[in-house]
Amino acid sequence: MKSLFITLLLLGGVFAAYDYFLAPPGQKIIFKDLNPPPKPKVVVEAAPEPEKPVETAPVKTETEAPKPVEAPKVVETAPAPAPAAPAAPKAGSIEALTNNWTNIPPTAFPREVTLLKDAEFKMPVGASKVTAGRKVQAIAFKEGMLALLSAPGSSAKAIVSIDDTDLKTILTDGYEKWKVARAEYLKKIAAQKQQMASTLKAESATANSNRAEVDETGKPLRGDDRGYPLLLSSIRRGQVTDIKPEKIISWGDPNPTKVQGKDGWAIKVEYQADTIFGLQPVEAQALVVNGRVQGWFYTGSGEEVP
Repeated sequence: MKSLFITLLLLGGVFAAYDYFLAPPGQKIIFKDLNPPPKPKVVVEAAPEPEKPVETAPVKTETEAPKPVEAPKVVETAPAPAPAAPAAPKAGSIEALTNNWTNIPPTAFPREVTLLKDAEFKMPVGASKVTAGRKVQAIAFKEGMLALLSAPGSSAKAIVSIDDTDLKTILTDGYEKWKVARAEYLKKIAAQKQQMASTLKAESATANSNRAEVDETGKPLRGDDRGYPLLLSSIRRGQVTDIKPEKIISWGDPNPTKVQGKDGWAIKVEYQADTIFGLQPVEAQALVVNGRVQGWFYTGSGEEVP
């Protein structure tokens, strides 16, 4: 019995040593204080299932016919007004004569003008400034620009706008005076023509029907100087005064025409006429019927030549 007790005591000691030293934590039987505290149990609740939507019976609706899509309305806008055209120059004005200051004949130059603005005159070497108010010499005009000399015969030249000088004022004043003088001249010519009317009728059977001046058809004949004796006789008698024999540039050929319903001849003549811009080439024509000059008329306007 004693040996059994010792054996049991030894086995108990071995178990106690095992439980103390070798038993893993949490499995100790005798030395439970050495076990770690138990971990709290985590209860994982399952996520609630999402509620299913309540199924409702489909409601039958009548499908509407698609409405026609209206095209966007085009708003008609009035077209932008065209820029106003420049006013036509008044007939008989200096603006009409120069086509709104775009065409001044070369015969209007040279002419003294006054500078309205300072201008730089260039010379072969260097340049000089001429102040406004000084008199200079205008020698040519092109596309709204004036060519100037600082003095007649000077080599100092400048190109300025016509509005930088008083040329428009000079020509306008000169033209108005010329029109008055021209009107008085035309009145005198009209009076002289009335006095000559009876004389011309008396001479029509002799001077104007001279067989040396026209042929058998009544066509005017040329003279030795290539002019027409019939027409020169008309000029010298004063039937036309604006045409001078010494100012005639060239004679045209006789062309058949109708004059007040009668067969006649038209002969053009180019001559130099005295204008506000000096002598200018002008074209007119004489109308001849039955060997008599019926009249002289400008080829462009058809007006009678004074």
